[in-house]
Amino acid sequence: MGEQPLFDFAVPDELLKEVVEKTRDPELIADLDVIPGTGEGKPPALAGILRQYGYLPLALLTAAAIVPDTFGNGISLIGTNLERSFHIHDAALGAVVFVAAVAQLLWAVPLALWADRGSRRTVAAVGLIVFSIFAPLMALSPNVWAFTFLYLVASVGFSLSDTVHNSYLADAYPTEGRGRIFSWHNLADPISLTVGILAFGLLASVHHDWRWAMLIGLIGLPIGFSLFRMREPDKGQNEASHILRASGMDIHSQQGEAPRVLLGSAVTRLLRIRTVYFELVAVAILGFAGTGGPLFGNLYFTRTWGLDTAQRSEVYSIIGLAAFLGLPVAYVLGDRYFRKAPQRPLVVAGACITAYGALFVTSLYMPNLWMVVALQFLANAAVAPLSICIFLTLAATAPPEMRTICFAMFGVYALVFGGFTGAVLLGAISDAVGYLHGPTVALTLIGPVCAVGGVLLMVGSRYVRRDITLVIEDVLERHAEGKRRQAGRDVPALQVHNLDFYYGSNQVLFDVNLEIAQGEIVGLLGTNGAGKSTLLRAVAGLEHPHRGVIRINGITSTFLEPEQILGLDVALLVGGKMTFPGMTVRDNLRVGAYSLRQQRERSRSALDVAVDRFPELAARLDQPAGTLSGGEQQMLALARVMMTEPKLLLIDELALGLAPMAVDRLMGIVREINAGGTTVLLVEQSVNRTMSLAPRAIFIERGEVRFDGPTGDLLERGDLLRPVFLGASVAGIG
Repeated sequence: MGEQPLFDFAVPDELLKEVVEKTRDPELIADLDVIPGTGEGKPPALAGILRQYGYLPLALLTAAAIVPDTFGNGISLIGTNLERSFHIHDAALGAVVFVAAVAQLLWAVPLALWADRGSRRTVAAVGLIVFSIFAPLMALSPNVWAFTFLYLVASVGFSLSDTVHNSYLADAYPTEGRGRIFSWHNLADPISLTVGILAFGLLASVHHDWRWAMLIGLIGLPIGFSLFRMREPDKGQNEASHILRASGMDIHSQQGEAPRVLLGSAVTRLLRIRTVYFELVAVAILGFAGTGGPLFGNLYFTRTWGLDTAQRSEVYSIIGLAAFLGLPVAYVLGDRYFRKAPQRPLVVAGACITAYGALFVTSLYMPNLWMVVALQFLANAAVAPLSICIFLTLAATAPPEMRTICFAMFGVYALVFGGFTGAVLLGAISDAVGYLHGPTVALTLIGPVCAVGGVLLMVGSRYVRRDITLVIEDVLERHAEGKRRQAGRDVPALQVHNLDFYYGSNQVLFDVNLEIAQGEIVGLLGTNGAGKSTLLRAVAGLEHPHRGVIRINGITSTFLEPEQILGLDVALLVGGKMTFPGMTVRDNLRVGAYSLRQQRERSRSALDVAVDRFPELAARLDQPAGTLSGGEQQMLALARVMMTEPKLLLIDELALGLAPMAVDRLMGIVREINAGGTTVLLVEQSVNRTMSLAPRAIFIERGEVRFDGPTGDLLERGDLLRPVFLGASVAGIG
């Protein structure tokens, strides 16, 4: 590894040391003693980072963000013009903006999935080109319906900056410069609020028609085509790259072989990151201000101060300059604060948004226009570091392979949940209060809303260190797996490492670790409610863990869905007559072959193999399954799950409620299946049955693995067995 850092990730050294020491891995501890971490000291100069990694991505993506931002701010600027042109009221105008926000949701999620599974460069380019075509067409709208439809299509451009762009930049540049890279990219906001909105207002006022301002969207066309010139970086290439590659396992090892995590599972995974959860809730509340503030702020300046379009653009250009004062704070202190105390940026973000709400609301009741502008200038300066603080924390706590989806979720929560309240509800309040004072009263709600959002961000800061610790644990676990492969050791059929699981707030599994070799048969024993069935459900994809990793034949399957797990040659059999009693035996078996429906020949042969393996069922293929005995029904259930010839068979309570003779027959079938090369993990209550079937046993008590070894040795552990198994199976233990 030379003098490369052990962990190429901008976190405090003491946090890294703490996690490594908990692993009790002497090799890792020795490595950490020899090789310095990266969490302390002065961050490298940004100029050097840009020289090494290139200026082009940052410059192009910043320009690509400025054009849609300018257009979006311009729509708010000409709100009164739109009302006059289309003969609509405040609530209708708010509804138009809300519909556009919903469109951003509809675009953001598929674009994020496309970006996470393909090329973010291509997504950014195509999205901007589509925007640049449809945004100018809005000038031809004869009515509000046509305007809204074109706005929906053009909204694809608004979904890119905080999702695809940030994800790309997080991988294109090293972690120790993320705060400053994000700060430069975020210059798109103040530029669009100053130069951009001034140009937008100038086009509208010079021609005395808002439609001319729509042409500003054409600027995005050459920028969009230029984006194709950028190189596409590997996803997650900066997170602990040295430690993984030095161990012989790249961060994308076997990524091409594993199924993609589906959207629902990705959202579930992200919402279980406590930091991300609180940030999302806070951003949903803050969307109230972010969407409603600019729109009804323009109505406020029109009705309270009598400003026309050109004058409003000048006022907002002055207010927009404030961001140039706030962003340097994030630029200078962002990376440094994060490296020393990674929770601090969220505390700063909470204070920023609270200060913004207080200053903004106070400005609404000032007696002079210059006082209003001055206070809103200060408010914008206070809120400028907000997004950088959030992006820094998000990039450190979200899994790299889900980072674009995570950024997209922020847009969804802010624009849909917050945007609905901010646009439609504020519009309704404004209409109810009256033409002159309606916008002022509606905008007053921003103060308390921002205070609540600030508190939530501060609460979320309490979980930042914990969530980064989980990221480090994941990296170190992959490091250990890489060393295993580098040493040429066989890949286990099943690996479960550092697994935690909760039902609500009740934790069921605690740091579960186990491995099962190819072709092995293992008994899983434990108390009732110990978490045995939950563990099997997690492996089968029916539940998703809150921490840890699951691998099946070397492929990470932690957040895959059951149908994807089935595609990895895994089957789960649950005890207790798991058949369809109203269907025939033949149809029950056909259900088991459903996943083979595209392979007709294999499906037919699988039915023949099942009948040969279970001759008791051969004469009853056309008999309803409900007429079979309990043992025969469980045999049918086992035959059904074996239709796909799984390489890993999970059995939960095979002998539940069955007669001894039926149990013996089923146990014999399981031995035959295992002898044929199938790996078996069997949940069982009887130690004697387990010992007759499985040479190795794993014992779980209260969600923790208390024993892992030869089944015979478990009989000597009276401290484990006495409270659980009473009777002959533990007679004489003491």
